[in-house]
Amino acid sequence: MTRVIIYSGKGGTGKTTISAATATLLAESGRRTLVISSDPAHSLADAIGMPISRERVTPIMPRLYGLEIDTIFEWRRNLSGFQQFIANTYSNRGVDRSTAAELANQPGLDEILALQRVMDEAQSGRWDAIVLDTAPTGNTLRLLAYPELIIGGDAGKKFFRVYRGLANVARPFRRDLPDDRFFDEVGELLSRMERLANFLLSSDISIRLVLNPEKLPLLETRRAYTFLNLYGLMLDAVMVNKILPQRADLGPYFDYWVQLQQGYLKEINESFAPTPIFHTVLQEGEPIGTTMLSAIGKATFGTCDAGALLYDDRPIWLEQWNQDNEPGLYDLCLRLPFVEDEAVTIDRNGPDIVLAIGRVQRTIALPRILYDCSLDGHRYEDGVLRLAFREQPLDQADLAKPSSDTMHVEAA
Repeated sequence: MTRVIIYSGKGGTGKTTISAATATLLAESGRRTLVISSDPAHSLADAIGMPISRERVTPIMPRLYGLEIDTIFEWRRNLSGFQQFIANTYSNRGVDRSTAAELANQPGLDEILALQRVMDEAQSGRWDAIVLDTAPTGNTLRLLAYPELIIGGDAGKKFFRVYRGLANVARPFRRDLPDDRFFDEVGELLSRMERLANFLLSSDISIRLVLNPEKLPLLETRRAYTFLNLYGLMLDAVMVNKILPQRADLGPYFDYWVQLQQGYLKEINESFAPTPIFHTVLQEGEPIGTTMLSAIGKATFGTCDAGALLYDDRPIWLEQWNQDNEPGLYDLCLRLPFVEDEAVTIDRNGPDIVLAIGRVQRTIALPRILYDCSLDGHRYEDGVLRLAFREQPLDQADLAKPSSDTMHVEAA
């Protein structure tokens, strides 16, 4: 697998600059590197200081290439039949054709197509490393969650097969049903979503959150941290950008902001340790061009290899322990350090757990060893949410039915 580094964060924090600086360092270290922008408001070309194609990779410097993903191009390449059916459906209901064509671009699928392109490039064997510069945090988190949400599990795939069968039977009597091309493309999309979900959990892929030492970016980064851990995605670094230098010649106006930032830097270190935290001081000139980007990368990472997996603790794991005269006891652990004041809802549905924290919800497929275990509650310890499971005696486990156990609890 190609090493893939995904940069995410609140808008305006400098993700593009950090992404481009990282990619420049990797290329200079001898790795064939592709830097990709999936942000619809592309600024990668501006940071590099040269035009970058939205369809084909563009050479930037030795071993460094760039791509600004064009979702319209990706739509035509992957889902033209799907798009045509949706546009025709709107048009047949009286919607102007130009408007119908715009409405056919379904919300969220542009993020999926962008991630698909990243997966294709990573699996092509052409690259040693890929650096992805994403849209602001909200869109990025939606992009990363979509593969699991759209698949809908086995139920979603079964529903699609049933719907296709019904459409084939009814098509001679109705002219507005989708054709085989539509179903082939959607079926391939569902298949690719399943591969994407596994791709994102690869040990060669990690996410780095970019923020500025300010209150709002810190709060959003904490939420993003919770989301990424909830979905089992690897976070290997936190990047603090636009730090004001501590210099006496800046004057009293900047003294206030420097002190304010120092307070937030301390809070950031306390919030995300032991995850590695890297600092980027605000430069005197605009960070444009590979020479400037290389200098920023070296100042940020120092002697650390920017392409290495910098932290590899998994956010979800299983622990087993035993007590005297007790059946097997297990803890399904999720590293969620910022939810102590949040309401937690846990629903057990056969082999799955539906976990809702605030407005974020995720269905977690249980390890097979927990299928016949009962859910015995939860506890919150040192930033880790622990779901307790108890192994049933053999005679009860054989008779157990996949019932639904529901708990509504408040985090301790």
